[in-house]
Amino acid sequence: TVVDVVVNEQGVDYLVLDNGEKITSDLFVDATGWKSLLLGEALKVPFESYSDLLPNNKAWATRIPYINKEQELEPFTNCTALGNGWAWNIPLWSRIGTGYVFSDKFVSEEDALEEFKNYLCSDKMLIPRKRELVDALEYKLIDMRIGVHEKIWEKNVVAIGLSAGFIEPLESNGLYTVHEYLFALLKAMSREVVTQIDKDFFNYACSNLYSGFAEFVAQHYKLSIRDDTEYWRTVTEKTIYEHLKISE
Repeated sequence: TVVDVVVNEQGVDYLVLDNGEKITSDLFVDATGWKSLLLGEALKVPFESYSDLLPNNKAWATRIPYINKEQELEPFTNCTALGNGWAWNIPLWSRIGTGYVFSDKFVSEEDALEEFKNYLCSDKMLIPRKRELVDALEYKLIDMRIGVHEKIWEKNVVAIGLSAGFIEPLESNGLYTVHEYLFALLKAMSREVVTQIDKDFFNYACSNLYSGFAEFVAQHYKLSIRDDTEYWRTVTEKTIYEHLKISE
């Protein structure tokens, strides 16, 4: 467990572990999740929020057992629009992973949980659950930091995964960005000596990839014709997406 991060002009000098050991390296890969312990907390690289583009910032998640595995074990993820966001349904071998992505600007955490439970009991599920079973499930509230750091590779630290940035999980873009960032890093490090221009190219490529994903996900909302709640009326308005230059 890292208890201290010591920095110098070159970036991270060394890490201090809870057993007193010091870790030094030419390059540190920050994979500390939303905490962004090295890039964000230690090196103070600014974080650019995408909340104006993608307002969803929270999710309720739970695990539900199969009732009829043969029927419910579909080979794909199902995404269902709800009143203030959308629910995912991911059939795994042993259970179903499901959750509700929403924005607390439009609904409280408590009301969102109730909306999610109603969804699990509805015919939007292949097999609706009974309310007493739904109430007995364990629910986890996830706070999502939507956006990206201005630089993903700063000095001797490269952030991969959530520590770099995050777009809500629609289209599983998080998995793909990890894959692409790692390959971009390997390409940059294939040179005998890594220079600042290699870091700049890496940051430019990853930034373009990330912004493209953000715009792609945002258009899932922009192109919706749903207008039955304040949430849907807002996320389909042109004003939120002005910088995308989407014509009327």
